[in-house]
Amino acid sequence: MSEILSKGPERFRQLIANENFRRITRHKGDYIVRQGHEITEVYWSAAAQFMLLHTALNGKTLSLGDYYLEDNFFGEIEFFSGNRCSFDVVATATTELVVIPKERFAEILLEDASISFWMNHRMANMYQSSMNIAIERSLYPLKFNIVKDIVDRCTTDVRSLKHDYMYQEAQRFGCTDRAYTRIIHELIKEGLVKKGESNSTIVPVDLDGLVEYLNQCQQ
Repeated sequence: MSEILSKGPERFRQLIANENFRRITRHKGDYIVRQGHEITEVYWSAAAQFMLLHTALNGKTLSLGDYYLEDNFFGEIEFFSGNRCSFDVVATATTELVVIPKERFAEILLEDASISFWMNHRMANMYQSSMNIAIERSLYPLKFNIVKDIVDRCTTDVRSLKHDYMYQEAQRFGCTDRAYTRIIHELIKEGLVKKGESNSTIVPVDLDGLVEYLNQCQQ
């Protein structure tokens, strides 16, 4: 599998370089795709930095996280499902997108099995990651999810991105600013974290204590 997966992105990059696809630029705060919109083109970026948001009919917004991904597609899920976008995808840094017409995108997938296999592998991983986030948000207390996020940022290789405002942090957990702030104050009083240089940065003081809290919640 690893050999097949290594061929997919390489062949796709070659294809992008050889064909004269239209290119567009999205700056920080610009939408890449919008929730509820119909996808008429598929976008690809060599490196993209973005956030993923969903807004319910009651106006409540949930962020599924910030991402920095290479060789990333936007609109490929909707291409296969035929449905409108389920999420807002907002650029958090300047991103150049290659615009691939739906018809040409279908031809590419039919012409090269390694590209198709690689894309399906990426979509499966993103689905599992998103479902894990959604399940934890639903089944565990808010404090658990905030602590787990802090621990993950310090113990994984995934590139972490901070938000500029507290409300953006709250959106990541589907809660209000007040609820998020209350949990942070609790953790500060317990000596587990402290605020960094800005209000949007939380720095662990006792990482072992945070991990122990997670273990207790999962028992």
